[in-house]
Amino acid sequence: MTKTYSLRLDEKTRSDAQKIFNDLGMDFSTGIKIYLKQVIKTNSIPFKISNDTPSSLERSLEELHNGQFKSFNSVDELFTDLDDEEDN
Repeated sequence: MTKTYSLRLDEKTRSDAQKIFNDLGMDFSTGIKIYLKQVIKTNSIPFKISNDTPSSLERSLEELHNGQFKSFNSVDELFTDLDDEEDN
């Protein structure tokens, strides 16, 4: 059985979230359901909440830990990639 709940959000937050959910092929309600299911699955908020601003080293280590990095076989490959980023 499902129930209807009301959620108070400012219009910009709802609009920004709706755009992202739409880009992912879902409606707002489905996006919220997915978030809540992750809360239940992990028994926590599914992202880090902190008042601390992480240092650039901490951000870099977190990106490395999450696999958010590029690797290159040569310096030439690195410079080619950097040149490509400048063109975009």
